[in-house]
Amino acid sequence: MTDTQIIELILTGKDDKAFLALYKYFNPIKKMVISKGGRPEDAQDIYQDALIILHKKIMEGDFKLTAKLSTYLYSICRYLWKDQLKKNSKLQSVEFNEEIDAVDLNGLEEIIEKENKIKVAEKIVSELGERCRELLLLFYSGTMKLKDIALKMGYNSENTAKNQKYKCLEAAKKKLEEVQQD
Repeated sequence: MTDTQIIELILTGKDDKAFLALYKYFNPIKKMVISKGGRPEDAQDIYQDALIILHKKIMEGDFKLTAKLSTYLYSICRYLWKDQLKKNSKLQSVEFNEEIDAVDLNGLEEIIEKENKIKVAEKIVSELGERCRELLLLFYSGTMKLKDIALKMGYNSENTAKNQKYKCLEAAKKKLEEVQQD
């Protein structure tokens, strides 16, 4: 049976005859899936999905066959199998060992809590003005004295820089209170 005849069978609703004819292309698909780490059952599932996709494309009405149906089906199956392998690798990387000690879980909870606090702090600092952000970063990095910070930032004196640092910290505290209320 020719590719055109198979397409005509699908278009006229004789899917059973068309799919029966298309199953002669299954063995290369099966070999490909098995060679890529799959099982015969996987190949069967992938091939059935490919047949459904082919059927849907043909029924949409604007299907134009630019290669053999066997090549078209093989391409669909190869894409579907690659997609399945990606999904499987993601699932495997997410699986957890069920024998995790309670101590490990507590440590994990502490790490998550610290990360959340850091995220909140980063958010608050990012919402401060550029001058406040720079002043606090210079001060808390510990590499510059307040006197040097005052010079770098253009403040008249060390006391001015100290007062500005206090205002910036107060603004940060206020934003923290707002975040905690949300």
